[in-house]
Amino acid sequence: MLASVNSLGPLFCFWDEPESHLSIREVQHFVIALRQSFRSSGQFVMTSHHPDAILSFSDDTTFVLTRRSHLEPTQIQLPDAKTRGPGSLIDALRLGELEQP
Repeated sequence: MLASVNSLGPLFCFWDEPESHLSIREVQHFVIALRQSFRSSGQFVMTSHHPDAILSFSDDTTFVLTRRSHLEPTQIQLPDAKTRGPGSLIDALRLGELEQP
């Protein structure tokens, strides 16, 4: 993917749950490299439930997607809008505060 972005130009990359079957340290190296490569062109989207993978991104490039059930529409919000009280997005995730009311 990195070679393609550098030689072909703008691409779209979607990586679902990168921590599955990979070391989180390796995932973080890949995420950093992909973020740098996609900074000027293209789009990189990653989905994860793993706190350390989520921490590879800044809050301004992270969105929280929630829904009550598979029958309801997905709600998209910035992390600050979903985090209640003191703490980080990861604290809110661990404490179950990202569930829809």
